[in-house]
Amino acid sequence: MKTKMKKDWFGREKSVDELHHDSKIWVSEINLIKDEIRFLEHLLSANYIDFLVAGLHKKIEDSVKQISVQKNIGTTLLDVINSQNKILAKLIKYESVSGNKNYLESHKQLEIEVTNYIHKYKELKQRIFKVVENVMKKKDQKKLSGTYEIPKLMDK
Repeated sequence: MKTKMKKDWFGREKSVDELHHDSKIWVSEINLIKDEIRFLEHLLSANYIDFLVAGLHKKIEDSVKQISVQKNIGTTLLDVINSQNKILAKLIKYESVSGNKNYLESHKQLEIEVTNYIHKYKELKQRIFKVVENVMKKKDQKKLSGTYEIPKLMDK
């Protein structure tokens, strides 16, 4: 496992362990995103009425569609990563990783796809949080300017 190979997209050598480590990191990141997506779906559904009142139906509908797309892409990427790991295990067994340009090229492409996926998801999450934050601020402002009375402390 100490064999070094050249990853020509970085111009440096990386071990088989490092290639495997890449995929473990990707799986971890994608699983975290899956958990966050469940949270975002709950957040959007729990505040749906507030979004409608604020006139944000179209934005929320678009966000829900984008969340669904990200969820599907994440599932597909996990399948591809698992498949790549199986191929890597076979290549290690037959000691042919460093000479297999197809594997190295597919690993490179997968790295690009995972990086793009994480970046797009983070942008989506940021947009959703901004919308939720703005709606919550407006909701709090209405509460503060509502019919609340400040209780009198004690008569002197």
